[in-house]
Amino acid sequence: MTVLAAWLVVGAILLFGLTLHRTLVLWLNRGVHPPVRDGTDLLLSGILPGLALVGGLATALGAVHLLRTEVVLFLAAIFMIWRRNDVLEIFIDLRNLAVMGGRATAKGNPFPLLAAAAFVGLAMVMSVTALFPAATADVWAFQIPLAQSIVSHGGFVTPQIDSNFYGNIPLFFNVLFACSLLFVDHWLGPGLLNAAIYLGFLLLLTSCAHRWRAAGLLLVFFLIAFQPFFTPGATVPLTDLPRSCFSVAAVLYLWRYLETFRPSEIVSCALVLGGAVGGKYTELQMVGLIGLALLPSIYRGKLSFSLFLTCLAAFLSLAGYWYAKNLILLGNPIYPFIFGHPGLSDQWMAEYTLDLGRAFDPENRVFVTDLTTRQGWHDFFFIMHDWFLDRRRYAIVALILIIGGLIASFTRIFVLVAMAAAMFVTWYAVINHIRWATPAYLLYFSTAYIGASLIVEKVAASRAAQPGGPIFEMAARVRVGQRTINGHLFAFAVVLVAIVIFCLPAVKFIYRPKGQPYSWMEQGVMDVLIGRQKLDDFLGAQREGYIVYRYIAANDLRTVFQPFDTGSTLYAAAYTGGRDMGWLLPPYMFPESEEDVNAFIRRSNIRYFIRVTEKRELLADRIGAAKFKLAEKTISRMLPESTLLLKDGFGSELYRFDGFSPQ
Repeated sequence: MTVLAAWLVVGAILLFGLTLHRTLVLWLNRGVHPPVRDGTDLLLSGILPGLALVGGLATALGAVHLLRTEVVLFLAAIFMIWRRNDVLEIFIDLRNLAVMGGRATAKGNPFPLLAAAAFVGLAMVMSVTALFPAATADVWAFQIPLAQSIVSHGGFVTPQIDSNFYGNIPLFFNVLFACSLLFVDHWLGPGLLNAAIYLGFLLLLTSCAHRWRAAGLLLVFFLIAFQPFFTPGATVPLTDLPRSCFSVAAVLYLWRYLETFRPSEIVSCALVLGGAVGGKYTELQMVGLIGLALLPSIYRGKLSFSLFLTCLAAFLSLAGYWYAKNLILLGNPIYPFIFGHPGLSDQWMAEYTLDLGRAFDPENRVFVTDLTTRQGWHDFFFIMHDWFLDRRRYAIVALILIIGGLIASFTRIFVLVAMAAAMFVTWYAVINHIRWATPAYLLYFSTAYIGASLIVEKVAASRAAQPGGPIFEMAARVRVGQRTINGHLFAFAVVLVAIVIFCLPAVKFIYRPKGQPYSWMEQGVMDVLIGRQKLDDFLGAQREGYIVYRYIAANDLRTVFQPFDTGSTLYAAAYTGGRDMGWLLPPYMFPESEEDVNAFIRRSNIRYFIRVTEKRELLADRIGAAKFKLAEKTISRMLPESTLLLKDGFGSELYRFDGFSPQ
């Protein structure tokens, strides 16, 4: 039921955003004929700029502490009633999309049915995987607490959480997370909102093709959704994938503008770019890249001054608040970088800057990132091949499509290729971790899809100009064969073949469960999907501490001493809906000395504790040998007068401390 409630909230947010976007598009394109390509294009391409507008309005409300349920509902109701015709048009476009797909299928075109099945199937799989609490501590340490803080304050405070660094960085996506938490107080809301952003990006990319949108969606799924780099993190409430989707969407809207010169396209570009920059400082690079790409249009006078001001206003309305706030309150618009870091020590900042400026993995620090040297470029191309191309069939297919697109129409795709290359170069120059390359890699595959659409257009134009040739003759024979067979039968056969090809790994897995049928699934997820394993059993086997922390929460045990897991309070909250009810003692609390153990136990009111029997050397290294020794001393003092309650498969034991025996 929580999944259904979360999807209903996300669906309402999407409907509100689509209505805002449609209103804006029709206003911007007045006098342009036609104002939009068609209703389907407006529907497919409107999700991300619609969410950007929702985030912008929520930011404005949060700035004056009015981001509250009753205020949001009142304003949304007023707007939807005022724009009820636009709301009706959205549902009409949805109906028309379904009708067109049904008619195409009835005529023997199987691709709409396949595309719909793939889209719905992916959404369903995401709905299931969203139930799995994230194993990343950042979700529970920063992202969810930030969104919860925005909800509890009805807006923004400084700092937003108890962290001078994370409490003052741009929070656009946390504001969107907060919009879902207003109505469903569960981390599923932010997770499914992230999934909606990801699916919205896939639809936007599909809409960029002038032909074969249904078949195009299948190609998008092959290039992006069905590979392990992007989809596994789509429902995790982190900001890396959504800001990457917004950032690359800005480039796609730029490309659409250069294709059509419709005002709405470049304003939509400014909106999603503002969302990306309002979500992370690193996306400021996109402002420079998009500005460079627009220089020719500005020089030729195709981008009017009034339209430029409109774009600037749209961009600043989403990104400007965070930078203005930091400038006014902290004296640094990009706090804590370059201009100063009040509240953070020079030593902390120096260490953090050092971490940012070198590879996250020590093994990768041998690579030269200075691109003014020959060795730097050698290592750059090695990394591009080894990390992004080697043994990756999706990436090889994408490279072929990009080269084909350059051959088919160099001028139309060059801007995308150049921006993807510039993003990879910028990433490598400050190489840290492969996940930081997500926007560049996503643009790479998006460029491949645009290349495929340009190849199709080139082939169609060549066929119209010169009907002959072996390729066209073969295509004509296929069409004759299709007409010979009943249209329904042909569509059914193609769908059946596609389902068999896609589902064959799953069928084999059911009868011979070994390994994982799909590379983009976490190990064990397929067992949950087919009902072979319960979700709780899966999480208990895959998530360290899950069984123990769930037991603690279910029985409301207080106060638990868990000194060996530095993220214990975060994970305990994660496995129980995202809320920390104070079950565990904070992991940084230890006795001051061995003589202080008894007093520490009494003043901390310890009634339960967790003992570990495995990975002791690793834990000692993680928390420090001195603290590990004190923790062991504390537990050994309580152990003789304690009762074992629970064991898990990761070497953790939960005990109830029955109190010191009277002396």
